[in-house]
Order: sequence, then structure tokens, then C-alpha cells
Amino acid sequence: MSTSPSRIPLESVDAANVLSEVCLRIFRADEDVSSCEQFLSGHREVLLAAGIKNLTSMDRSWVGSPDHTVFMLLDAAGDRVLSGMRLMRRTAFNRLPMERAVSTGYPEVSQIVESHMDEGCGEFCALWSHREVAVAGIGMVPMACAGLGVMPVVDIRHGFAFMGRNMNAMQRSLGFDIMKDVGVAGSFDYPTSPILSEIGHFVSPESLSNSQEFVQNFVRAMAEEPSQCHELKGRFGSVAYHIDNGLA
Repeated sequence: MSTSPSRIPLESVDAANVLSEVCLRIFRADEDVSSCEQFLSGHREVLLAAGIKNLTSMDRSWVGSPDHTVFMLLDAAGDRVLSGMRLMRRTAFNRLPMERAVSTGYPEVSQIVESHMDEGCGEFCALWSHREVAVAGIGMVPMACAGLGVMPVVDIRHGFAFMGRNMNAMQRSLGFDIMKDVGVAGSFDYPTSPILSEIGHFVSPESLSNSQEFVQNFVRAMAEEPSQCHELKGRFGSVAYHIDNGLA
């Protein structure tokens, strides 16, 4: 689907046009419960607007959990949550959202996850964004890069991402390998027909060599300086992308 400003609501174009500075907050869910509630509200709003009412990553059981790292993109004033993502660490007591979504019909998903438990595994989930972020030309890649950058910090070597097939190009640009030996030739009828989703697998740090140069530079910069600022080229001009890394 085109993201041309002529095909989207004027209010989204106006909001994107003035989006010159944003801040990505990274924190553990048990360290800021009120911000977790903000995240939930924004995620639910975006999904309901898209007609999606039943998604395993929408539940609030993760709020306050030390096994969840939260990524929340805010406007310059810190008043509006623009987009978000979570990184959930798999434990013996808590299965990943993608397991809960499809493992009844496809038990091999949990089998693969469990085979990586000793090295640490987790899932990038609840990835959502308000439309003006895409219109501004920022997209979700910088947030995803930050997620890859913190994997070693939270002891996750194997990162999974369960996304719609329309996100295939983004997953590959980040270095994820699409798992073709699960589901039906790698695809799952989820969250609702006719949408098809796939599982991407990122092994840290080996998979980084399969990613685009921008991704590699971003992730390596995070290793050197956890909190930083990137100047991103947006559709309407430069956007200052600050990272406030609370894990450092």
C-alpha cells in the first residue's frame, strides 16, 4: 500500500510535517509501570483502528515483568507515544506470544524455541506505530535496530519476530532469516484470514553481517554508546532521533 501523502488523512501529513525530533525510551517493564500503560493504550488504539481485536501480544500480563524490555518512541515534548515494541525473554514459565498464537497447530515452533533456551531467546513483539511516523519517513527500522543492539544486554542470543509477510523486506534488511520449515511453507494464517505471517530468526551477533550497512552501524554505535542521537533523513526534512537507554 502506498504511503504517499495524497492517499492518507491530512491530519497525519500535518503531524508528520512538524515531526523534527523524537526520543526512543528503552526500559524494563518492571521499572516504569505507568509508561507500560501508555504503551498498551497506544497499541490497542492502533490495532482497533485496523480492525484487529484479538492478538496474543495485546494482553497486559507483561506489565511489571523484568523479562520484558519496552521500546517507546515519544514526540519531542514527551507527551505522545508515537510507536512501540517489546522484547520478551523466554523463560521456562512464560512462552513467547508467537508460541501461544500458533503452537497448538504447529508444535514445532515451541520445539525450536526450547532448543535455544540455554543460549537465551526472546521475541520482538507488539510492534506498532501511528501513521505519522511512517509518513515522516522514519519507519520502524531505527527502533528495530535499537532492539538488536540491546539483545546482548538482556542475555538474548536468539531473537524471533512474528510478522505479516508484508514486513518480509524489513526483516531481511535487519538480518533476520525467515524460517521456512515451520507452518505451511513458512507461513501462518494469523492474526486473521487472509493475512499471512512469518517467523524471522536473528542470531546475535552473527546475523548482523546479513543486515544492511545502516543497521550494522546503528547496532555497533549502541554498543559503544547506549544513549545517543541519530540524524535521520525524513520525508519532510531531518529528524533528530534521540535514544534514552535505561538499560545502560
